[in-house]
Amino acid sequence: MGKSDVIYILTNPSFPQFVKIGYADDVLDRVATLNSNPGLPYSFRIFATYEVNERLEDLKLHKIIDTLNPTLRCQEEVNGKSRVREFFAMTADAAYSIFEAMAEISGTKNRLHKWEATKEQKAEEENAEEIRELSANRHHFKEVTFTSSLTGKRYDSRTNSNGSLGIYDHDSGVEIESFSNPSKKQIVRTALIDLGVEADNSKTLYQLMHMLEKEILNK
Repeated sequence: MGKSDVIYILTNPSFPQFVKIGYADDVLDRVATLNSNPGLPYSFRIFATYEVNERLEDLKLHKIIDTLNPTLRCQEEVNGKSRVREFFAMTADAAYSIFEAMAEISGTKNRLHKWEATKEQKAEEENAEEIRELSANRHHFKEVTFTSSLTGKRYDSRTNSNGSLGIYDHDSGVEIESFSNPSKKQIVRTALIDLGVEADNSKTLYQLMHMLEKEILNK
């Protein structure tokens, strides 16, 4: 897939509060061009695509979003003129739900495709998330030991010397890497669920870890 007319949803860990919605006749080439910009800390990735019959059909979708909520579109004033962008202040899932509704109404769900993130992309997203959390200077992790039924293993958590969250295999002492499978977030979230806590998957790893600390230390 790639060399066909599509409307796409792109995400980028550099600005997680936005998604890019646009048109491309070769979405892979479009993403490669965007990612050639050396000023970007992280890469764009394809979240979803919807195959279309005509060029620039993304403009119709932009109009729908602008009509529903004109504040979502990223705009700026340049020399007294308003310049609108293809970036929208919404989550990728929210953007996808619009695509999904459009596909269901038109009977073209076969044209809608969600793209699975690669291992490298997942690692980038988690790394960016951790850096954002660290820059906020809000997190001081306590040393706790917990078990996660996802792996059946025990883990120790603590604050690393660089201020990041360290999760270590209790038996081997080896730190769980950011791009591990399952991820640190999945391990911690499952540990919370094991304790009967409703753990929203939209929460960050650090938020989930603080919830887990509270549950363990308050028992």
